[in-house]
Amino acid sequence: MQKTENKKIDILNGPVHQVLFAIAIPLMINNVITSLYNLADRLWLAQLSLVDFSATSFIWPPHFLFVSLGMGIAMAGISIISQLIGAEELEKARSYAAHVFYFSLGAGLFFSALAVFLAPNIIGWMGATGLLAERSITYFSIIMVGFFFEMLYLSFYAILGAQGKTRVMTQISLITSVVNVVLDPLFIFDTVPLIGIKGLNMGIAGAAWATVLSQFLRVVLGLGAIRSADNEIQLQLIKVKLSGRKFRELVTVGFPTALGQSSAALGFTLMNSIVVSYGQTTLAAYAAVNRVSGLLLQPVQGLGSAMTPIVGQNLGAEQGERVKKFNKAAFKSVTIITVISGVLLMLIRYPLLNLFIGEAGADAEQVWSLALEYVYYLTAMLPVMGYFHVFSGIFVGAGYHRYAAFLSIMRLWGLRLPLVLIFQNFTSLGATGIWISMLASNALLVPLELWLYWKEDWFRNPKISH
Repeated sequence: MQKTENKKIDILNGPVHQVLFAIAIPLMINNVITSLYNLADRLWLAQLSLVDFSATSFIWPPHFLFVSLGMGIAMAGISIISQLIGAEELEKARSYAAHVFYFSLGAGLFFSALAVFLAPNIIGWMGATGLLAERSITYFSIIMVGFFFEMLYLSFYAILGAQGKTRVMTQISLITSVVNVVLDPLFIFDTVPLIGIKGLNMGIAGAAWATVLSQFLRVVLGLGAIRSADNEIQLQLIKVKLSGRKFRELVTVGFPTALGQSSAALGFTLMNSIVVSYGQTTLAAYAAVNRVSGLLLQPVQGLGSAMTPIVGQNLGAEQGERVKKFNKAAFKSVTIITVISGVLLMLIRYPLLNLFIGEAGADAEQVWSLALEYVYYLTAMLPVMGYFHVFSGIFVGAGYHRYAAFLSIMRLWGLRLPLVLIFQNFTSLGATGIWISMLASNALLVPLELWLYWKEDWFRNPKISH
């Protein structure tokens, strides 16, 4: 079979490690930038109060519940389009790109409006009361206005990601992150720190609106990239023939990913409600360390994401043995990166945590104590968390979204939540039971990941849309 070459990255023929990192490094940078983009709100709001900071973390699970829909369609798009590129069926790839966009457009409008309307009910169901509930409702309602823009950008992400065009996504993230960081203090404070100019004094609402404006800019830049003449898979927005069958295929292929992601979001929502029951200090420690872990895991998440178009294109081109070489390189790289990250975390844990635990007083002392304890457990589970992302990327690239969904659901609902509830109700470990449960759920998932991988049905019979 004649092989299609990417102008910049030859996924089907280039040296394995060179191709892997040519795609993964921009994704790593993109993930770090995106993480900093999200952290900008939290870092500035941490200067207001512990409640404002906690509210931004508290609303993450329900927000992610809605984003999981977009992630499902995006992953379906990457899987289908990358395999069609590998099989040199570019017209079909372009048709699916249009369907991904229009599905995202409609779903974004509907669910954005729904979430804004249901915001008070969602926050109340999660168990928040008083000032935490008030701040969470404000932040969540505004952030979900921007969900529409998130959905649109995820469609662009799918089209570019399937081609391995990760550099342009990184450039877009860098620009919008800088804009968000600049807007945050202007919108949040009455007087902007460091430079002393007059701000809008909108508090937590200002942080949310700064994020929404940045998301809008990301869509504008993403549309420019997707319509560029350099883009092989052009997005046709008018005079395009839409097919109900292709919409159904996107839903069918994307459903396992959406189910896995949404189940994880619901599970994390339940986790938050359990953590809240331990008190505000435990929630603050949990939120602070999770922000640190989010930063540390960006490189391995980039590697996992890179495996999806790599596996998709090579299986589409019937190059199975080359896929195995990529898999071996990815697992080896994740091991090295996570071990180095763990050592780095232990060396600079104090300045990292200090970014999020800034208040003085007895509460801060308790938060510090809990957070430092949690850090030790996080260090131990970094490698197995990295393996989870690589396995997921491989399975999604092969079209086996249900395997990735199964692992996501099992990790949280089959292992972590039952363990948390057991420790809460039958031991006196307190917050330590939460940390133990998180480590155990990641470690116990590894045998399941290996079992699915060694079955090799994803390898022998990939799900390819020809």
